[in-house]
Amino acid sequence: MAGQQLEGVLTQGQRDTLEIVEFIFHIIDPDAPGKVIKLDEVQLQEKQKSFFLDRLRDIAEGTQYLFDPDAPNLQEQSQRLVEDRDGFVDLSYQMTQEFARLHGGNMSAGVFIVSVVKYLAKAHDWQQLVFLVKMDQQESFTYNYEDIQGRKVAVVDEIPNALNENKKAVQKSALIDTSNQFAWDVLAFDRVKKPVLGDYYQAFLGVIERQQDSVLTRSTDQAVRKWAKDIPQDQLPPGEDLNTYRGRALNYLRDHDTFDTDTFLDTVVRDENPERKVALVRSLRDALEEAGIAGQTFRPRPDSLPKAQRKHIYETSEGITISYEGTPEQVGMLIENLDGGRSRVTIETHNLIPKG
Repeated sequence: MAGQQLEGVLTQGQRDTLEIVEFIFHIIDPDAPGKVIKLDEVQLQEKQKSFFLDRLRDIAEGTQYLFDPDAPNLQEQSQRLVEDRDGFVDLSYQMTQEFARLHGGNMSAGVFIVSVVKYLAKAHDWQQLVFLVKMDQQESFTYNYEDIQGRKVAVVDEIPNALNENKKAVQKSALIDTSNQFAWDVLAFDRVKKPVLGDYYQAFLGVIERQQDSVLTRSTDQAVRKWAKDIPQDQLPPGEDLNTYRGRALNYLRDHDTFDTDTFLDTVVRDENPERKVALVRSLRDALEEAGIAGQTFRPRPDSLPKAQRKHIYETSEGITISYEGTPEQVGMLIENLDGGRSRVTIETHNLIPKG
């Protein structure tokens, strides 16, 4: 099975099939005994289900982690959440208590969501995942709870459409694969410490990073290189080629402290034709997903690329080789496409130094 595991995160198609199987949250109240108020049920209307599914789709990404076999972790509890429907509420409460206990210090009021969801991995093959989400209390996110025959039941109030735009309420999240479909065990996100995890949150999950930042940086460069090489010549925007795409990709990796898939795609793919740009962005995202990069957050390490790989090279039919780092604009080079497949290359420099 190991050779068949998927390197990437959930594809957009898989996210679109997400359905809630089990859902509960417990209230985190720093002033309450034990800091947690246990709920027995959360009643969600269809609109609220759609809202939470949208939030789950938003956070179905993050840095890839493996459960640390040498430390307490959530692997067994997550498996029980999926398999033991009768014990779901009690186990979710225990996990929330442990989260609050490890947090220590000042903790914002909010809710800790525990959910089991299913998604269509491939045709006729439904798989399940566990979602954990800490949402801070927001004015637009309101609920009340009441005792009904000895059970605390929460009713989520009407959620305004504006809340669908608000991702800042999500402070921490984890997506846990209990089915061995993926090469990772956990996708985790920590808004405060991103792209890494805070010490207590990492201890709560019991995970270690699956890949180092330098490995992901090199994989990103390789994915862009392969993707750009495979674009048919007649589908390239004017003035674009392998080196222009790679130049912008490397600049992004050099200029950003945290890799974000959407901003990376927008930086690399430039095109005045909106339809062609959408198609190219989609195909590059597919390439990043196949390489296990899309959806991950990591600290780019451009220096981990060998110097030779950071260079872009053109060779003319007359035997002239042009080698540079960065983008053509940064090195004062202008490439003009002429009739008959010819090109004019203009280089403006402060000093031309002969090498012999």
